[in-house]
Formats: sequence, C-alpha cells, structure tokens
Amino acid sequence: MKNPYSNQIEREELILKYLPLVKAIATNIKKHLPEDVDIRDLISYGVIGLIKAVDNLSTENPKRAEAYIKLRIKGAIYDYLRSLDFGSRQVREKERRIKEVVEKLKEKLGREPTDEEVAKELGISTEELFKTLDKINFSYILSLEEVFRDFARDYSELIPSSTNVEEEVIKRELTEKVKEAVSKLPEREKLVIQLIFYEELPAKEVAKILETSVSRVSQLKAKALERLREMLSNPL
Repeated sequence: MKNPYSNQIEREELILKYLPLVKAIATNIKKHLPEDVDIRDLISYGVIGLIKAVDNLSTENPKRAEAYIKLRIKGAIYDYLRSLDFGSRQVREKERRIKEVVEKLKEKLGREPTDEEVAKELGISTEELFKTLDKINFSYILSLEEVFRDFARDYSELIPSSTNVEEEVIKRELTEKVKEAVSKLPEREKLVIQLIFYEELPAKEVAKILETSVSRVSQLKAKALERLREMLSNPL
C-alpha cells in the first residue's frame, strides 16, 4: 500500500504531531539508565525512528499508525543504547566481580554488606558502584527488550497490508505472558520488579522499603530480569 503521508506537508504535520511522544518514551527509558546517558541523545535517536516510521507508514488508521510509530521510536532508542555496549564483556566482568565481593563480605561479616562496604572492597566510590549497577541492570533490560521484539516479529508486520494480524492482539498476549512470568518470580524479586517498574520507584527508595542496600536491590532486579527473559524466551 502506498504511504498515505507522502505529501510533504502532511508528512511534516504528522512528525510534529508525534514529537511529544518521542520525549515521553525517551523520558520513561531514561529512568532505568545510568545518569551519564544524556536524554537529549535518546530524543535525537527517537526522532530518527519517528521520521523513518512516518516514511514507511502504510495505514491511515490512527490507532494502528500510532502503535507502529511508537514501536519504531522505541526501537531506534534501544538500538542506540545497544551500541553503547551495556552488555559488553567488560560490564559482565564487573558484574561477576561485584557478586564475588558481595559473597566474600557476607561470609566475613555474617550479614548483607552495605553499599559503602562493597564499594570500599572494590576500591571505588559508592557513586561509581551505583553507575556500574545501573549499566548491569540495563543490559538485562536490553536483553528482555530483544525478547519482546522477537515476540512481535518484525515491526513492519504490525502494519500488514494483506494479513489479519492485529497489534492489539500481540500487545495483549505479551502483556498476559509478562504478568504470568512475573507471578512466578520468587517473592522478593517479584516485589523489586513491582516497585521499580510498576510503582516507578528509584532503587534507593526500594532499598529503604526492603531495608537492604542498593547493591542488593540491583542484584535482585538483575536476577529477576534474567529469569523473566528465560521464561519469556520459551515458545508461547
């Protein structure tokens, strides 16, 4: 089907209409990122995704068009973040080292070590520890996002010209699958996921609620995301 927005004026109007959506999506993703990732970069790549989406639209249905545009915006931002090597071998090595230190201190102290104790043992500041934990956790989010992308197949299939595939069906099935997977998590991991992703509380607030350290919350979050990825990777 020919792009219904091939007219330059209509194209520009549609891009302007969805610019606020780019900022909203970028802001939401930024909540789970290290502080040194600039939201302006997320917005810039989101705009690129928006423009490509508008140029490839094959429907005039507002609901379907918005679903497609939203996915392309997210895809462009995640592709950019993936290029920053959050899942690199270096990040995984740091994750392994932090786990070793936490276990060593637990055995030595007979309790969960504080963030300050973990950072001191690693020879870094608590701020650097938190930044590293943010990168580790986001690497799991990126991995989980890949599962979501596979579930939806290809973005272009969400706007088919000759099939009956509906993006709302895909979204509903995925939502139910995620809820089911979360319900199977160990209680403490489930609580961390609910507080961070549903209540949108920062890790420091979650640590206070659970009366533990930020590093422990980060470990629980990473483990939960890893479990979710494994469960969601299974065939429907």
